[in-house]
Amino acid sequence: MDDFAYENLGICYWNGTLGPFNVGVVGTGPMLQVMLDIIYNEAFREFLPEMCLAAISNAPQSHPLPEDCETCPVYPTYREMLDAHPEINLVVEITGDNEIAARLRQELPPSISLIDHRELIFLCGLHDMAVVKGNYMTSLDHQRSLIQSIIDEIREDIFLLDKSGNIQDVNRTVWQRAGVPRKELLGQPCWMAARLRDGSTFCNQLDPVCPFHKTLLSGRKEEALVTRVNGSGLLQYYRLYAYPIFDMRGQMSHIMVMHRDITERTHREKFKQQQDKFAIIGEISTYLAHEIRNPLYAVGGFANALLRSPKLDTQEREKVQIIVEETKRLDKLLTNMLNFVRPSHGRGGTVDMVAVSRDAAELMDVGYGRQGYVISVEADDHLPSVEGDADSLKQCLVNIIKNSIEAMPGGGDVVISLTMDGGDVIAQIRDQGTGMSETELDRAFNPFYSTKDEGNGLGLPLIKKIIEESGGSVTLASRPGEGTTVTLRLQPAMDVEHPSEAESDPN
Repeated sequence: MDDFAYENLGICYWNGTLGPFNVGVVGTGPMLQVMLDIIYNEAFREFLPEMCLAAISNAPQSHPLPEDCETCPVYPTYREMLDAHPEINLVVEITGDNEIAARLRQELPPSISLIDHRELIFLCGLHDMAVVKGNYMTSLDHQRSLIQSIIDEIREDIFLLDKSGNIQDVNRTVWQRAGVPRKELLGQPCWMAARLRDGSTFCNQLDPVCPFHKTLLSGRKEEALVTRVNGSGLLQYYRLYAYPIFDMRGQMSHIMVMHRDITERTHREKFKQQQDKFAIIGEISTYLAHEIRNPLYAVGGFANALLRSPKLDTQEREKVQIIVEETKRLDKLLTNMLNFVRPSHGRGGTVDMVAVSRDAAELMDVGYGRQGYVISVEADDHLPSVEGDADSLKQCLVNIIKNSIEAMPGGGDVVISLTMDGGDVIAQIRDQGTGMSETELDRAFNPFYSTKDEGNGLGLPLIKKIIEESGGSVTLASRPGEGTTVTLRLQPAMDVEHPSEAESDPN
């Protein structure tokens, strides 16, 4: 066993200093199968140097050889085996005969090491440890595969990061959406793999608002709500979670970050919030109609009477004119509020959306056509009529076009395109204006929110209300400097036979 002694530096002698062992086995029986497993099983390469079975001797006929060594040379005595195989440098005695073991110790040259049946107990113990380890590793691999399968089926994006923000692992959702194999993402910064659902970039650096930073400092779970604009200009809402992962010593070693797309849920919540706001606005508008409008009419009437008086000088007339204009402005605001909360015509009839779009474009072209604005309509053939009120839908288009024109002070094109998608009629109004920021997109449909100096913030909310009461929906897509697209999704009108026509049908 001198070959297995440790050097002064504590490095095992066989590590890189000895070639493979050519083994000659003396004896047979159950122990031979253990030796074969030790020699040929790759699991033992972690514990033992490379071995190769050269020959077997002293194998009685009563002990048949295992299948793994049926082609191995077998000799009656170990002397014959050693004479025939001078390359043997390790003899393993498994006969259990002390006399044979003693003779081997006396006769073997210094170049051949010996392990007898008494010393072999240590290799047997090592064998059992390796088998147990193999079983544990198999079980661990199974559990790891199961956990990985579960994580891969989660729709959210999951990143396992080190404390520098570099990727240690990701689930399948991440690498498939990124279009990069999992192995190529390992070690990369997390923002290299993070994507929105349409595949566009989530961020181009380790975002300061990411809860990763807070978890790194606090050692606790953190979360944050962020917004992103996808490749189509649609606003997306994400909730980000960061979870600390600790090692056996209780030290934080990794951080798991999860991206959850909550866009649909947020839209539902905003819709419910808007309904609550509409109810409050309705109560306020009713109060204003009863309590403010009558005094407002009185003030406006007296102001108009004073304005017609010849006794006023120029300065006084200017002041009275301001009173008249402000009362008109207040009355217009009150009217808009009442119109906003008052039920619209809803699904009152069938509307030819192509004709309504052309009427709206023609109407706006009269006032803006000579100011550098081109308003056009592009429509697919044979589009069905939609449910709704023609005047209300026309007013929606006019207001949207007006917003587009105001976003292009230097002139530009406004295109109304009409197509079919998923059984619905789609009306898209696209401009080349200044576009909208994430904050503006987020608040665009909030009542009384406006970016205009004289706006009342009821234009888009009223459009949304009219379209939704017609059974449709409204979405905004925009990027700063890239224009805005308003999409109206409208339900086709049902082709219901009129009762009088059915009665007159002779069939």
